[in-house]
This record gives sequence, structure tokens and C-alpha cells, in this order.
Amino acid sequence: MSEVIVGIVSAAVGFASGLLTPWIKWQIDKRREQLAYRRESVKAWRAAIEKEEYQSADELSTFLSSAAYSGLRIHLSAEALKTVEAVQTIYVGGARGDFVQKNVLLDEVARLEKEWALL
Repeated sequence: MSEVIVGIVSAAVGFASGLLTPWIKWQIDKRREQLAYRRESVKAWRAAIEKEEYQSADELSTFLSSAAYSGLRIHLSAEALKTVEAVQTIYVGGARGDFVQKNVLLDEVARLEKEWALL
């Protein structure tokens, strides 16, 4: 009788591990791909932000109409979004430079990088 129980338990454990192993592997691969995508996104956003000179509203407008900004925009905080997309708002430069919107965008990318544990 105990041999039958051992056989049934062994079969059940083997069956369960056969089902769980591919699912666990898929979860690990999914997480790995998500991290790679996030790292590439952060890298692309920083490059796009740094590429622009931001000496005029037209240069900011060029960035705001780019694919890089479209990808970043959905992750921006409400405050950052308001600052970056404020219509004809004049910001006085501070200790970090003359173009406030650029600093806000870079700060948001850094926040996302920390939030996503990419550091």
C-alpha cells in the first residue's frame, strides 16, 4: 500500500514540476526582457534629451514631437508634464543651468531609473 502512495505522490510531483518549470522560465525571461527594454529606453531618452541644445522654444518643440518624448511622456509625473509642456511659460535659469525643462526631463529619467531598479 505504501508503495502505491509513494508512486502516486512521485507522479503528482513530477507532473506538477513539469507544468511549473516552463512557466517559471517564462516569467524569468519576461522579467529579463522587461529590464533590457527599460535600460534601452532610459539610454535612448537621455541621448535624445542631451542631443538638443534647448536654446529656443523651437528646439524644445522638436524634442516634444519626437518618438523618444512620446515614449517618455507616459511615465512623466503630472508636475513634470506641466512644466515641460507649459505653453509659452518663461522660466528663469537657476544654479543647474538656463533651461529648466531639460533639467526636469533629466530628473524624471533618473527617477524612473531608480524606480525601475536599473542602477
